This record gives sequence, structure tokens and C-alpha cells, in this order.
Amino acid sequence: MMKDLPLTALRVFVVVNQYGSFTKAAHALGITQSAVSRHIAHLEQVFKAPLFLRQGPRIRPSIIGQQLHDNIKDAMMTIELTAQQLAQKNQHHNRLQVRTSTPSLAMTVIVPMLGSYTQQTGVQIDLITSLSAPCMQDNYDVLISRDLHLEGCEHWELLQEDLICVGQQELIHRVQHLPPAQWPLVTSRSRPDVLTHWSLTYGVSPDQLQVCATYDHLFFAISAAIAGLGLLVVPKVLVLEALENNSLRVAPVDIHSTGACYSAYINHQTQHLDTARHFCRWLKASLKERSAPHHISQ
Repeated sequence: MMKDLPLTALRVFVVVNQYGSFTKAAHALGITQSAVSRHIAHLEQVFKAPLFLRQGPRIRPSIIGQQLHDNIKDAMMTIELTAQQLAQKNQHHNRLQVRTSTPSLAMTVIVPMLGSYTQQTGVQIDLITSLSAPCMQDNYDVLISRDLHLEGCEHWELLQEDLICVGQQELIHRVQHLPPAQWPLVTSRSRPDVLTHWSLTYGVSPDQLQVCATYDHLFFAISAAIAGLGLLVVPKVLVLEALENNSLRVAPVDIHSTGACYSAYINHQTQHLDTARHFCRWLKASLKERSAPHHISQ
């Protein structure tokens, strides 16, 4: 059966999943919609099952289609990226403009990792921050965000957001016998939803919490927590370095998921698609490694 499983059809299948549309996939691949349909029909003959189900104007993968996509998408992207790099190794673009609406993530996580990326690839990253949604005329290659969602762009899910409560070890020791509603907390104006998520987990109204200081951004609040000014409820990814060097410790409460996801979107107008994809793949893998459980100290 494997001799009837062409690489081109699998690539078409992955792109259809990416765009949720035969028409958009055909445009992205530079082939006709009927050619896309033929490739998918051939795969469905091989697997003897439908790979997509129609849902209004869009399509979604069937159970078998989702299984296939989950198992081959990374391999297909690796094959494609490797082929492109070998074919274009003398035409490699060495600069990428990355825009983000998450300045705390940029300052505490992304920027410290960029030196390693540039050293490995020779690609220089220009990082800009903006909280507003990009306009068509805006010049950028990749957008990193947790609150902006761009339709019609190649989308990479980077990391699910989990909340933890952290503070100086001495402060945690002093308050751990108290209920969380009585803990001295610092927080930020940029993410007022964080305390709401956390407090409702414990059945406590946000206005009952003991907030002793509020800062404009989470990265200021992180510095305050390191200084012992209060405990901080914060996305785990933002304090990994502080946990590793024991500047902060995790308070004895459960990790809570907000349901949000940090994502990267590739501008469909970028002239550096291969470089942008390589950066997104590297960033996703690096964040996954950084967020592995062994990085967290209790």
C-alpha cells in the first residue's frame, strides 16, 4: 500500500488542514482546486475512509484525518524545510521582523533566546511591540500574540498558557499556612484577567484578594516578586529563568490553565516565508523545551 502513498498528496493534505479550505490550499500551493481534490480523493482511497467533513463553507478533518495530520504534519514540514534550505542555501535571507503584542513574553523569554537563534542560523531578528492588531500595510514577517487572531495567515500554536503563583521562598514560608485570599499579592494592569482566573479557581472573589501593589506590566511585577514585595500569579513561561536560579519559588497551590494559547502568525505578504517558518518552528520547539516539567522547582 505504501507505494500508493505519494509525498505530494500528503503535502496537499497538510496544507488543506492548515487553511481549512480546498480553495485556499490550492491558491497557497499554486495548483488548481480540482488537483487538490484529486490528491485528497487518492488518499481517501488508500485509507478507505473520508479524511474531511464539511462544516458549512469550511471543512474539518474526520477522526482518521485528524490522526493522520497529527502524525505527519511535523515530518512533512521538516522535509519541506530541509529541501528548501538545500535548494536555496546561497539565497538565505538574514533578517526577519517579528512583531508581538506580548511585551512581557518578549522581554523575559524571547529576547534572551534570540542570541542562540542568530548564532545558529545567521538570521538577525528585529523585534517590535504593539498591542494593536496589524493593518494590511504594516511591515512585519511574523506576529507573536496570545490575544490577537489573524485569519488567512499560517498559524503556529506555540504554547498553552498555565498560571502559577510564585514568590520569594521566605515569603512563601511565612504565608503558606494562610488561605490564598489572605496572601499579599502584586499584580499588573496589563493582565487584570490573571487574578480573576486564579481567584475563581479557589472560590474567592477577586475583590477579596490582598493586592498590595499594581504595576503596568507583568515584567515589573516579576521584579517586585523577586524583591519580596508580594506573591505573584503569573503565566509560568514568564518566570522559568527565575525558577531555575531560585530567585522565585512556586507557592503550594495548583497550576491553573487559562485556556489561552501563545501563537505565531506568518504575514501572508512576507517575502521571507521560508525564514519565517524556520523561526516559528525553532521558537515552538524552544518554548516546549523551556516549559518541560523539570524546569520547575517547588
